[in-house]
Amino acid sequence: MVPALVICRDLNWKRPITEALFKLLYVGWVTMAAYVNLHAGVGKPLWEITIGEYSVWFKGIIGSAWLYPAMTASIRTSILLFYYRLFGTPGVSRLKWVIKVMLVLQVIYLVVYSILPAFICRPLYMAWHPLERQLYFKDWYYYNIQVALYSTSMAFDVVLLVLPLYPVWQLQLPIRKRASIAFVLMLGAAASIAAAYKLAIFVVEMARYTHINPKWLQYEMSTLIPPQFDTYGTTFWIPSQVEPTVALIGTSLPALRQSIISATQRVPNVWSLMSFNSTSRTKHGSSDGVMLTHSSSQRSRPLVVPEPKAMRRSDDSEVALQMEYTQLNDLK
Repeated sequence: MVPALVICRDLNWKRPITEALFKLLYVGWVTMAAYVNLHAGVGKPLWEITIGEYSVWFKGIIGSAWLYPAMTASIRTSILLFYYRLFGTPGVSRLKWVIKVMLVLQVIYLVVYSILPAFICRPLYMAWHPLERQLYFKDWYYYNIQVALYSTSMAFDVVLLVLPLYPVWQLQLPIRKRASIAFVLMLGAAASIAAAYKLAIFVVEMARYTHINPKWLQYEMSTLIPPQFDTYGTTFWIPSQVEPTVALIGTSLPALRQSIISATQRVPNVWSLMSFNSTSRTKHGSSDGVMLTHSSSQRSRPLVVPEPKAMRRSDDSEVALQMEYTQLNDLK
């Protein structure tokens, strides 16, 4: 519990660290998923996959068992710290405590699900030896901890989905405006949809261990390799990749809100400036066949077009969002 208490002391400066950690873990996850899909024979008929490719396949399974909890915990921690900065006003102390409790739970989640995979196979290195893993690998133990992992992760994501609803709904704004703000804030936790799909398909596929392709039964390897591997690319790797990607995009949108608004407001000004320059060149280029002359002593003056007003940018979009929320909250 000591790390959890340290987390709760000062939260404002920790979000850049969690963001950097999340990005690092996300890159590691993408790299591992790409390597396994390219070198483990994913998508090929099971009887065409070599022993070496199966070894890479099982290494990816073991690696994902440790990398997934760390990656998802860092995603949720980043979202929670963002909520803490945004809604950390004196009038919402209860929400601050809920966020702190959720942060403590993320620490417990990471510790527990980082220890459990160590008991999947004893010794662990036998887990990626296709010809011998069946003697050491605990398939049903792996299934149970994965179901528990996905269920816990999905429960946390649901909490993150509903967490910003109360403070946003207390704002004195039109319903459409409040709904749009809540929608943007909830996008980061929308990965729970992919997590729910992955959990459901994982449970359904595990029950398919007796449904074996007749052609695959002709090979001795069919007694060593789970038959669910024939669709593992679409039932595991695709949902596992979609989930963190959606979370990454969703968590980035609130921070990019100020930049997106600034860019959209510039479009009409740039378009009007381009239209004005085009019209000006047309008028000076042709004037009903009449040539305009100037005296040599008179210098041509360059056309001065008034520049559009500079759009105000915020160096920290999250601070701008927090100021806006605080001002709106004070109007109540």
